[in-house]
Amino acid sequence: MSNSGRRWRRCWGLFGGTVLAWVLGGGFGVSPALAQTCQPAVGAQGAAPFTVWYCQGDQTGQRATARVARLLDAVWPEETRPEPNGLGPPITPEANGGRISVYVTAPNETVDTGGCTFGFCSRVGENFGVTVPTAPFLESPDARLLRSSGAIIINENIGVNDATVIHEFFHVLQFAHNVPAVSSWLGEASATWAEYRYRATDVSRVDYFRGAFQPATRSSLTRSSLNHEYGAYVWFLWLAQRAGGDRAVFQLWSALEAARSNNVAELDALVGRYLATLRLAWAGNFKGFAVEDLNRNLSGAVAPRLLFGRGASGDAAVPLNVTPRWVRPPSTLNLGTRRTAVNLPLLSAQYEHIRAISRPVGAVVVTSNRMKPWGDLVVLAHTRFGWQRRDLQNGSVTFCRRLSRQNVDQLYLIADNHDDRQNRSGASYTVTGKRTC
Repeated sequence: MSNSGRRWRRCWGLFGGTVLAWVLGGGFGVSPALAQTCQPAVGAQGAAPFTVWYCQGDQTGQRATARVARLLDAVWPEETRPEPNGLGPPITPEANGGRISVYVTAPNETVDTGGCTFGFCSRVGENFGVTVPTAPFLESPDARLLRSSGAIIINENIGVNDATVIHEFFHVLQFAHNVPAVSSWLGEASATWAEYRYRATDVSRVDYFRGAFQPATRSSLTRSSLNHEYGAYVWFLWLAQRAGGDRAVFQLWSALEAARSNNVAELDALVGRYLATLRLAWAGNFKGFAVEDLNRNLSGAVAPRLLFGRGASGDAAVPLNVTPRWVRPPSTLNLGTRRTAVNLPLLSAQYEHIRAISRPVGAVVVTSNRMKPWGDLVVLAHTRFGWQRRDLQNGSVTFCRRLSRQNVDQLYLIADNHDDRQNRSGASYTVTGKRTC
């Protein structure tokens, strides 16, 4: 069941006071008017400062507590390594003697993590696990929730595995940096990346890359949709690859500490400024991510020479050749001109594959129109000598097929919107098959 399409791991905040007002304002999904049904009992104490609880009378949950404790003890020292080699320790909770609470429950059991007094108890539901902000709640001067401790609830039926424990504990560590950012795409995408980083044996994370992210590359990278957010973890693979190591991911969460809400525009601005410090600004580098997301091993001649599943920062579980959805079915180029419109949300891309070129075509001309300054067109062309790459904004490139090194037999065309602030439209490109050069 861990490989099914319903591995929701949303962090739900259920608690009171100013924090409750923030929750009701859209920070996390909540289920009001739930009464506490779980009477917690200690199932296991971690060597690290956490306690694993089960609900009294629940033998399934009780049996699972020892395994959950072993899994969390195994990853705690690595996940809490000091910055910049990890996210650092969690904020010490006020309850349970300063130990993080982890509950292993049936799906519909409701747990008091601090909100039941206000009518907001917590439950795992159909999720593999959920992570809930808990006291202390550290607020800004304008009473906005910024940081907190956290508690974890694990579904005893489907969530007792290393991926869920790694993922949910990473959320607790994210809370120590910025709670609002956790409810954005960055929270789920980086927690899913943590499953790779801390070597989870459950690799069902790639199901979301295959089934949710690749079919929707024309949607914004930052789109709020759980399955999309899980699949977007590959962007963090790309970030670590391009920045030269995993520190780039951890330090991003330090940069996000300035966020005052989960507003996409505010968070994207912080991410953009952080990327600029790494010389990886969206404008010049998003096309590199789009090329890598083609997810085909073309050749070492096509920069960037990166694949999500290769290298020191690559996830070997990512299956090669799971391509994005094509803007039209792969086709043969004949004589004449084909125009393709480019209307894209912010930070998104579209892909076309011309898999063959008919014999009468003596020259192939690719022309980009009105892409500058917000977009790019990357042309990947194959000849018998291998692949070559040409980058266009506005302009054209001609391949004269009577010349051996320009005798192209297939093309990939990748158009992107690297603008992180707004959707764009009105651009296009044409591919023309001509008899002569």
